[in-house]
Amino acid sequence: MINRILSKRTNVYLSRFEGKNVLLLSEGANFFGQESLRYKQIRGNGVLVLTSEELFFGMWLPKREYLIPLENIHSFDTPKSFLGKSRFQPLLKVTFTNDKGQTDSCAWLVRDVHLWVERIQEYVDSKKKRK
Repeated sequence: MINRILSKRTNVYLSRFEGKNVLLLSEGANFFGQESLRYKQIRGNGVLVLTSEELFFGMWLPKREYLIPLENIHSFDTPKSFLGKSRFQPLLKVTFTNDKGQTDSCAWLVRDVHLWVERIQEYVDSKKKRK
C-alpha cells in the first residue's frame, strides 16, 4: 500500500484503507477547522488521505474524523488563512456539501498543496465525466 514507515497514530487511521487505492497521504497535516463549526474549534494535526472515492482526515488529538466523498466536493482553493487562522502559507481549502446537505468547507496546511489540488481536481473531474 504505502512504502514507508508511518507513526502508530497514522497506521491506526490507515488500517481502514486496506484494499483501497490511496492516492495521496499527508502525515502531520494541520487542520484549520470546518467552516460550519465556526471559530470555536481546536486546530490539530493528523493524517489527510486521498483515495479515488474520498478525502479523509483523522485528527490525532482530540481524536476526530472527517470524511468528504469526492462527489460532494464543489471546489478547492489555496488561501493563506481560514477562520481567522493563518500560517502565512497556502492552505488546502475544500468546499463541499456536508452530511446536512449544506455547503461547508475545511482547510489544512499540507506539504505540496498544489499537488493535492491537482490530484483532487483529476478525480473530481473523472467522477463528473462518469455521471
